[in-house]
Amino acid sequence: MPQDSSLAFKDQSPPADTRTRSLARIHELTTELLRVEDMSGLLKRIAESVRELFHFDRVCISIIDNERGIFTDHALAGYKPEDEFEINSNPTAFLKEEILEDFREDCKISSIAYYIPVEKQTSPPDDFIAVKDREAASKPRKAPGKWHELDLLYFALYDRGGELIGYMQVDYPEDDMVPSSETIAEIELFANIAAVGIENSKIYQSVHNLFQENQARTENTVRLLELTRSVLRVDDPDAVLQKVAASVASSFNYRKAGVSLFTEGSDEVTISALSGYSKEEEALLRKSKIPKDRVLADFKEGFRVTNSGYFVPGESQLDRASEFVLIENPDKVTQPRASSDSWHELDLLYFGIHDRSGRMIGYIQLDYPIDNKVPTKEIMEAMEAYASLASIAIENSRMFSETKEARKQVKMYLDLLTHDVGNYVQPLNAYLELVLGTTNLSPLQFKYVSSALEATRSISHLIRNVQRSAQVLEGIQYELVPVDLKKSIQQVASDAKSAFLSRKINIKFNLPKEDIWVMADALLDEVFYNLLSNSIKYDEHEEVVIDVNVDNAELEGKQYARVSVVDRGVGIPDDLKSKVFTKGFKEAHRLERPALQKTKGAGMGLILVKTLVDRYGGKVWVENRVHADHSMGSMFSVLLQMP
Repeated sequence: MPQDSSLAFKDQSPPADTRTRSLARIHELTTELLRVEDMSGLLKRIAESVRELFHFDRVCISIIDNERGIFTDHALAGYKPEDEFEINSNPTAFLKEEILEDFREDCKISSIAYYIPVEKQTSPPDDFIAVKDREAASKPRKAPGKWHELDLLYFALYDRGGELIGYMQVDYPEDDMVPSSETIAEIELFANIAAVGIENSKIYQSVHNLFQENQARTENTVRLLELTRSVLRVDDPDAVLQKVAASVASSFNYRKAGVSLFTEGSDEVTISALSGYSKEEEALLRKSKIPKDRVLADFKEGFRVTNSGYFVPGESQLDRASEFVLIENPDKVTQPRASSDSWHELDLLYFGIHDRSGRMIGYIQLDYPIDNKVPTKEIMEAMEAYASLASIAIENSRMFSETKEARKQVKMYLDLLTHDVGNYVQPLNAYLELVLGTTNLSPLQFKYVSSALEATRSISHLIRNVQRSAQVLEGIQYELVPVDLKKSIQQVASDAKSAFLSRKINIKFNLPKEDIWVMADALLDEVFYNLLSNSIKYDEHEEVVIDVNVDNAELEGKQYARVSVVDRGVGIPDDLKSKVFTKGFKEAHRLERPALQKTKGAGMGLILVKTLVDRYGGKVWVENRVHADHSMGSMFSVLLQMP
C-alpha cells in the first residue's frame, strides 16, 4: 500500500460492536441481491449503512453511463437537499474521463480503494461542488492523518467481468481522521455488495425486458389468432378489416392505421377501416377523393422494403405535400428528418393487400409511430401478417358470397380454408413450440405461451374437422379395413393431452391385454379425438379425469368392440341428449348453461363423430356417468363392428 506524508493510516480495527453490526447489515443487504427490482433503494440503503456504521457524514454511490460519458443515478446519504440538488443538476461535474483520472496507481490503497489527498489534487478548489467549508478548502492540511476538506476516497465498483460500473465515495469522517486500513477493508465489503446489486439489477431488468418482449409477442400472436378466427368464421369483412386496422396499430405502437380497398370500376380509393383517428379526421378522410393511380404510384420497386411493404420517405413527397388530405403538424413538413431513423411528417408506410391471383386490391397504411422511429425491415415483415389476414378475410368473404349456392365453389372455399389458413397457423404452432422447448420461461410466461399454442392447435383441429366433414359431405368413400383399436385410442389420447398444455389431464385406460381390431378407415382417430377433446373442454375441474374403457359386446348377433369415454365434466341435461349429435346442440347447451358461453369450439366435432360411426356401421350414444345426476359427467359409448 503506497504511503504519503499526508496520509497516516491508523492500525486499529473497528470496535467489536461495529463489526457485529456491520456483519448483520451485510447479511440484510445480501438477501436483497437475489432479486434487485429497486436498485436505487438498495444503493440508498447501502450508502446509509456505510454512513452509520463507519461514521462518515456523507456517502455517495454513482453509476457509470458510458453512452453519456458521465457518472449518474447518485444514491446519496447525509447530503442536504440543496447539496443533492447541486449534485443532480451538474452532470458535467461527474464526467467519466475526469473522475477516472483520480483512479491512478499512486493513489491506490487497496484492490478497489483510491485515496486522493488534497496535496495530489490537480483540480482547483472552485471545481468541487457541494463543499461544506470553502474557506477550509483553501487551507493546508492541519496535521498528518487529519482529513482535509478536499480529500477524496473512492471505492471502485466492478462487475463480474472486471468492467468498471460505478463508484462509492465516502467523505467527512466524524473523527476528522483519515480512516484506517481495517475500516477501508470493511467498507470494501459494502462496495462489493453495491457492485453486485448494480449488476443484478441490470440482469433483472434484462429478464424483465425479455418477459415484456415475450408478453408483447404473445399478445400479438393472440391478436393474430383472433383475426384468424374471424377469417375462419367468415365474419363480416368490414368488421374483420376494422380489427386488422386496430390490431396492427396496437401491436406495433402506431397511433393511426387504416385499410383501403380498390373498388372494381372506380378510379378512387374506398376507405374501409380506420383506427386512431378523431371523428372529424375520419369524416374528412372518408369524404375526400383519393385517386387510385396516385396511390399506386407510391408502390414503386425503389420503395419496396418487404414482399408487400413499402416505405416512402417524406423527402420524396415535399413537392406534393399540398395533396395530403391530413397532416397533423404542417409546420414540420419542411423541417429535415431529425435522424436517419426518425419518422418524418410526410413519411408513408404501406402494405399491399392482394387477392389469390396476386392482383392488388387494397392496402394497409400506418402513420405516426409512438416512438417516432422508422420501422426496421424485421418489424415490417411481422406487419405483413396483418396484410395477409386482410387479404384472406376479403377473399373469403367474396368467395363465400359468390359460391353460396354452388357446390363446386363451396369446395373451393373449403380448400382455401383448410389449406391456406392452415399454412398460416402451422408457423405459429412451430414458433410457439420452439419458445416452449428452448426458452426458460417463468410460470406466467409459460401460461401465456401455452394458451396461445392451445389456441393455434384448436384452430388446426377445427380446420381438420372442417376438412373431414367436407370429405364426408362430398361422399368421398374409404374402404373399411381392420384397424388396431387400442393403438388408435392410445395415440389419440396422447395427441389430445398435448393439445391442452395448460390443463392437468389424467386419462385412465381400462383396455384388454389382447389386440382388438375393428372395421374402419383412416378417419377413426377423429372419432376418439373429438370425444376426448370434448370431455376436456367441458370439464371445469382443476384436474381433468377421463376413463376410457374397451370391451366386447354383442348386438343382433354381431360382434362389436365397445369403447366408453367417461368424463366428470358439466354433463348434458336429459332433455338435450337427443340433440347431442346435431347442429343445434351446442347453442342449446350454452343457453342451458350460461357459464359455457366462452367455451371454445365450433360445435361440429360430435356431428363428425356421429357421421363417421354411422359410416362404419356402428352406434354412438351418451348417458349420465351417475345415473340420476347428469351434472356429474357424461359417458359416451361407441360400438364398432369387429372383422
